Amino acid sequence: MFIPARSLRRLSRTLAALAAALLLFAPFPGPTAPVWVDFQPGPGLGYIADYEQGPAVRAASAILIEAATGTVLYAKNEHAARPMASTTKIMTALLALENSGLEEMVTVSSRATRVTGSDAGLRPGQRLTMRELLHGLLLPSGNDAANAVAEHVSGSQPAFVAMMNERAQQLGATRTRFANPHGLDAPGHYSTAYDLALIARTALLFPTFGQIVQTPEFRPESISRTWRNTNRLLWSFDGIEGVKTGTTSGAGYCLVAAASRGGMRLISVVLDSPDRWQDTVRLLEYGFDQFHLLTLASHGDTIAEANVPGGLGTLAAVVDGDFRVVVRDRDVNNLEITVALDDIRPPVRAGQPVGRLEIAGGSRTLQSVPLIAREDVPRWTLWAYLARWIQTHIL
Repeated sequence: MFIPARSLRRLSRTLAALAAALLLFAPFPGPTAPVWVDFQPGPGLGYIADYEQGPAVRAASAILIEAATGTVLYAKNEHAARPMASTTKIMTALLALENSGLEEMVTVSSRATRVTGSDAGLRPGQRLTMRELLHGLLLPSGNDAANAVAEHVSGSQPAFVAMMNERAQQLGATRTRFANPHGLDAPGHYSTAYDLALIARTALLFPTFGQIVQTPEFRPESISRTWRNTNRLLWSFDGIEGVKTGTTSGAGYCLVAAASRGGMRLISVVLDSPDRWQDTVRLLEYGFDQFHLLTLASHGDTIAEANVPGGLGTLAAVVDGDFRVVVRDRDVNNLEITVALDDIRPPVRAGQPVGRLEIAGGSRTLQSVPLIAREDVPRWTLWAYLARWIQTHIL
């Protein structure tokens, strides 16, 4: 279908101006505003150009992503498999939220408490709600809490580990293998910075998870003990939202973190870092300083209108999905937005794909979303014309 070049240029200029206005003038929400987004598991994360460039981090592996679009802003050895310590508990919590109720009562078994390393001070026979148990899992990083969660959800720890591995594959975390629900070093227990970012991105879609991992302290009603969060950034970094520390002799010091500022949520992962706190701060500050998330069109927005040869009425092409993109600040004025409509012939049905809306930076396409017909455009016939006239003027 042909659209005059002048109209396309006008639309491109309008959207580009909108992008600049969003970046330069739009008021942003406060630094700790959550950015919850709908997420459907897909093939993985997308990489921004020059993602290898960024801050100097000392971690053996690291990654920084924007959560809403799944864009990798920086990566270093992100696919290297290595032990991940208690960052394992992100998956443990995710499966608990997906497969149990928060007010379900959990009875702690003697088997669950027979574990070394960090614990939540649980005792055999104690009964806690799943909500309380998740606090014991994620704040003091209780290995006993991880075992109790696993046994409650799946009946046994081995069955739960099988669920963990299956869920990892579903999320695209294909280089991850779990051998236990807590993260203590074990043969065949490893992940990558990339995979942990995927898992954390999904877990953060649950408001309960987000609430728990940014809680500094929690005292359960069931036991007389206060649990303190091991993530010291909760007391020092503007906009921090958790997520999980991890430390073992095999994994070193690890940290998965999330923070929101200016309507944008970032997730960072550092594995085997001599200074996980400083590495994480460098990554997050780099992301907030150098990048912005732009929403150029929302689902259902009309992007173009055109006559359909032989059709009765005008085709309205709308966005099928939100049109969002992460760009470097320096590139915002170089965005090119184009509308490409297909050669459409009537009849056109509402929801039918009719083209694409694309944004490019230089010669590289940054984002592309489909355009669909907002409503039917029937083939022109005398009877169709009369029916449309009656519907418009009489009914």
